[in-house]
Amino acid sequence: MTTAVLVHGGWHSASCWDLVRAELTSDGIRSVAPQLPMTSTLDVDAAVVRGTLDSLDDDAVVVAHSWGGSPVTLGASGARNVRHLIYLAAFMIDAGRPAPIDMRELPPMGIVQIGPEVAVVNPAFAFDAFYHDCDPRVAADCIAQLRPFACVGWDRVETSVAPAWSLYPTTYVVCAQDHGIKPDDQRAMAAKATDAVELDTSHSPFLSRPRQVADLIAERVRLYSST
Repeated sequence: MTTAVLVHGGWHSASCWDLVRAELTSDGIRSVAPQLPMTSTLDVDAAVVRGTLDSLDDDAVVVAHSWGGSPVTLGASGARNVRHLIYLAAFMIDAGRPAPIDMRELPPMGIVQIGPEVAVVNPAFAFDAFYHDCDPRVAADCIAQLRPFACVGWDRVETSVAPAWSLYPTTYVVCAQDHGIKPDDQRAMAAKATDAVELDTSHSPFLSRPRQVADLIAERVRLYSST
């Protein structure tokens, strides 16, 4: 059996995957969604990913969204049971590098308010940035569950491990209407993947197109469950 491991992005909670998980359950596919703490450096969140993988008694297809790509790139590296990775509008960069840009170095912006210790998403800007094609009620529920992100989470973590995406077959999913991560930046990362898919969605297709996202995952889970 192969389990889908669904890793959320920055500021989000594991519950953002609930709609996709319901679709996978209806397909007879097991899934788990670890809750990343986002209270310390990247290696702490990566350890949660690795602990989740190590706790499984079967193979895994790992799905990472947005910033969740970085803890997956570090934490899934060398895991014995990973069969495939899916980066969903996710950071597919060097292991130990939290993000392409340290947001602490950027000028002040409306969407993210950065304090001395934590950064929080401004709810007034969240819908347009992340959820503009989602049902407003679904988006509002997700916005209400956004959590602080520790600023030290942007500190680079020194590591000698290979990025997970260089070790396993990897699919990159570009979100072509993304307002959070530029689609062209996603396409540049996708060039390093085994294959790439484009969805005509916002940054959060797990809310706007959960069936479509579940189909992408299910296709890969079934590939390995049948071998």
